[in-house]
Amino acid sequence: MAMRSRTGVGALLLAAGLVVALLAGYGGIVRGYEALLALGDIAAGSEESRLKERTPAPTREDLRYRVDGRDYRADLYRPDEPRRGTLILVHGLTDAGRRDPLLMGFALTMSRLGFTVMVPDLEGLKAFSLDTRDVEAIADAIRHATQKQPEAASTTALASISLAVGPTLLAAMQEDTADRVSFLVALGGYYDLTDMLRYVTTGEDPGAAGQDAPVPREEMRWLVLLSQRQWLDDERDRALLGAIARRRLHDPAASLEAEVNRLGPQGRAAYDLLANEDPDRVAPLMTRLPAPLRAELKALDLSARDLGKLQAELVLVHGPDDPVIPISHSRRLQKALPDHQSRLFEARGLDHVEVSPNWRDGWTLWRAVHHVLRLGDRETTPP
Repeated sequence: MAMRSRTGVGALLLAAGLVVALLAGYGGIVRGYEALLALGDIAAGSEESRLKERTPAPTREDLRYRVDGRDYRADLYRPDEPRRGTLILVHGLTDAGRRDPLLMGFALTMSRLGFTVMVPDLEGLKAFSLDTRDVEAIADAIRHATQKQPEAASTTALASISLAVGPTLLAAMQEDTADRVSFLVALGGYYDLTDMLRYVTTGEDPGAAGQDAPVPREEMRWLVLLSQRQWLDDERDRALLGAIARRRLHDPAASLEAEVNRLGPQGRAAYDLLANEDPDRVAPLMTRLPAPLRAELKALDLSARDLGKLQAELVLVHGPDDPVIPISHSRRLQKALPDHQSRLFEARGLDHVEVSPNWRDGWTLWRAVHHVLRLGDRETTPP
């Protein structure tokens, strides 16, 4: 039944897409079909798909590189026919890093579409830590991808996921990287970190403009707690917060009283913020956080930064029912940039960053992929 439904949606998408693509000429028709194949491949995961049948498997190599004395590792996916430049794919909070199965599947799909895909390992995000270390690491990935081939600067793009969107945008706005990135894809990203924390902990979304926000996923509360613990001075507090977060991730009903009672002042401040469910207490609780943590949150808060330094075109893809980061963040991020520089695709086929297996709202997802492919073709077309 699911396969018949998916095929029916695919047929409708193809018909509608071809009508639009015909207006754009032969190149548009090819891109429209490729976008449909890409969606089918993403939905298929490791199973067979038409895209897999029609394109040779990309090669993957372990890449080691150094930028200004800093050493990094990445996976490099090379397509059989490189024709759309380089795409630097940034992973989110995952201990698997560049080898996260869903991320690897997406990298393979994009490489089959002609992108040379670079997936760097980011130590902060691998350790479930959201901090500025990874801003420099992502900027170094941009530097490496373009330093040996200056002419490739205009054909280098970025794609980032969830909480990695902030560090990726900041990396693409640095003085020596801003003109090296042609476009940036942000999937389910944030804009205002204080508002995100308020939503994750209390369910209130200040940017929703009177609309009801979906109920937040409970596990995000504890994942965010994990991301904050490294900024505590007390090693015991760091260990206790890690134990608290992992216990609740494993068992949402687990008792935390023993561990909480052993926390020092800094650990207790971080715990109280993430355990809080009162929207009015969020701002006061944030003032009690350790100074280094407050500084990191401020540095990574896009709403507090001058986004005018971003030269890349921004492609935002967000699900209206996202239970992790509300879509209001992408809407506000779009408004913070000139109209010609950003475009938002509101796709109900997304549950945060996972594509719905039945292609719900596949038309918007198809349009988003088609737009990305068009940008890739535009940047690699000789003048």
